[in-house]
Formats: sequence, C-alpha cells, structure tokens
Amino acid sequence: MAASSKTQRWQIGLILGFWPIVLFALFNDSAWLNAQGFNGQIISNVAAPLYFGLMLYHLRPDQRLIALVFVPFSALGEYVFSLLLELYSYKFGSIPIYVPFGHAILLGTGLLISELAWVKQHAERLRWGLLFGHASLFLGAWLLFDDSLSAIFGLIFSLILLLFRAQLLHLIMGFLVLYIELMGTWLGCWRWDLNPLNGLLHTTNPPVGAFVCYVIADIIVIMSLRWGRWMWGYRHNRHAKGSAAYYQQKLALTQHIYADQASEPATNEADGFGKGYALGTVGLRYVELNQLPAASTCFERTRQLAESRNDLAIFHLAGWHLGQVLWQQGQTEAALVLLNAYVNYLEAANPAQAKHFAEQLQALKQD
Repeated sequence: MAASSKTQRWQIGLILGFWPIVLFALFNDSAWLNAQGFNGQIISNVAAPLYFGLMLYHLRPDQRLIALVFVPFSALGEYVFSLLLELYSYKFGSIPIYVPFGHAILLGTGLLISELAWVKQHAERLRWGLLFGHASLFLGAWLLFDDSLSAIFGLIFSLILLLFRAQLLHLIMGFLVLYIELMGTWLGCWRWDLNPLNGLLHTTNPPVGAFVCYVIADIIVIMSLRWGRWMWGYRHNRHAKGSAAYYQQKLALTQHIYADQASEPATNEADGFGKGYALGTVGLRYVELNQLPAASTCFERTRQLAESRNDLAIFHLAGWHLGQVLWQQGQTEAALVLLNAYVNYLEAANPAQAKHFAEQLQALKQD
C-alpha cells in the first residue's frame, strides 16, 4: 500500500508539474527573452528531455512505450504540418528539439489525468462538461472569427468521438493542448498562419481546433502499437498468447460458452467461474486484452448474478478479479475492500486457499 501511495503521489506531482514545466520551457524560448539578447531555447532543449525521462520512470510499461514511440512520431508530424504544409512556423524557422519531447509529455500527462480515481468516479459529468466546452469553442471560433480551419478540425473531432465513444482522454487532451497553444503563441515561440494553404482557409493564432492533430496522432500511435504486438505474436506463433489468432480463438470460445451456459452455477472449472458464469470468463479474456473497462463490467455483472443466486464463492471470486482491475486503474482503496473481502471469505471456507491469496495480496501491496 505504501508503494502504491508513493506511485500515486508521483503521478499527481507529474500532473501538477506539467503546467509550470510547460511555462518554463516556453518562456525560455520566448521571443521577448530572445529580444533581450538571450537565447534560452537551449535550456528548453535540455529541460524537456529531462522531465520526459522523469515521467517515463513513473509510467506503466504500456504507457511508457506509447510515450517513447510518440517522440519520433510527433517529430514527423511537426515536419509535415510546420515545414511542408506551413500551417505554423517556429521563431527560428526550424523545429526546436524540445517540441517532440513536449508532445510526449503532453500525452503522458493526459494518460495520467484520465486514470485518476477522482476522474474515473466523475467520468460521465466530466465527459459532458468537456464536450460542452469543446463544442462552445468550435462554434464560437467559427461564428465570431470565421475560423474555417477549426471548423474542419471540429468535424474530424466529431467523427473521432463517434468512432471511439467520446473517450475521456481525447477530451482532456484538447484543453491541455489549448493551454500550450495559448502560452506558446503569446510568448512568440511559434505563430500560426492566419490564411493557411495559400489562403484556402482562415484561422486564428492559435486555432482552437489545433488539438485534433494531437488526438489523431495519439490514436495512430496507440492503435499501431496494439496491432504491432498482435502481428508480432501472429508471425512467431499463430496460437501463442498475444497473437491475433489466440485472442480470436479465446473470444470465440467464451462467446460460445456464454451462449450455451446453463442456469445453474458451476464453480469447479479451471478458471474458477464455470459454465454458469461464463461472463466472468469473458472478463478474464478482457484482462488479457488489457481492455480493463470491459473486464470491470463483466466482473460487476458476474457479482450481481452470483448475489441473486446467493452464491458467495463466485460473488467474492469475481470481487477479487474486479479488485485487481481497480488496482491497475489506480483505485487502490476500492480494490483493497474487494481483495480483502475474498481473503476473509476464504479464511472461513477454505483456509489453505486463503493463505495463498493472502500471499498474493501482500505481494501486490509491496509491488
């Protein structure tokens, strides 16, 4: 528990540190400071990678890989949007070294914010609030400033929200990017072309829809890594855990079990759930796929079904798996309630198993 609390403190510290580190880097690269005869861009070029390294250390392995890949990918994006399309230009013309690292820091901060326990508890209210905020900005920019570039970005973002069910990460990223764009343009680090693409469009400096480029990049990187992992497993072993064929086989199996499950509980199967609780088996497969929200839903519904059948064994078993998912999501207090409940149940029902799971729980606390 102490290690987990320390991790949470670091995560909150990195989220809070995002705002001053951005201001620090942009101020050192500001046009005003350069006009005073001091080129502080070199300080920004050193500070951003150092802060990025600190952030990497406190991200989960999957998040760490996403952030690392995002650095070269965002450098490529900068080349396309700044140097080729000339939508915006930097103070010295070239792309500063700190910028790709800044993009990755931005993404890492968004990931950390989206996984805060408070954010998850108020996800629906935050989602609607952020949707309203973005819609107001897009509509205001179009009607008041004739920002046709942001209008196009708004249409693209609407399609993304529909395809990805308005993921909170995408909405959070929008306001993080807006902060960076406002600071960067105000300090003169870069400037957007008011009539980009040879005057075909019109925009403001900065456009409120600039963040959509970030969101598209996030999606490409995350989806590419996911498919890359599947294809790597598929090429090395078509039925190895981690391959596309493996997951297709598992999902087909669990769907078949769920369709044919009996009404009575069966608790002696290998995975602990049995044919009477096939949705719990589906939850385990979702955990393997790292689709934690879907896994949570499966385990919660399994608990409801077990409670209706007065089946305490499955009720607490599903609670154990739900607790592990919540722990991964950073909701340690809620997770401990469920994990301890299963251990306490086993102490009365099966002392030998209780010892085994108590050791797992202790190892989880110390991890």
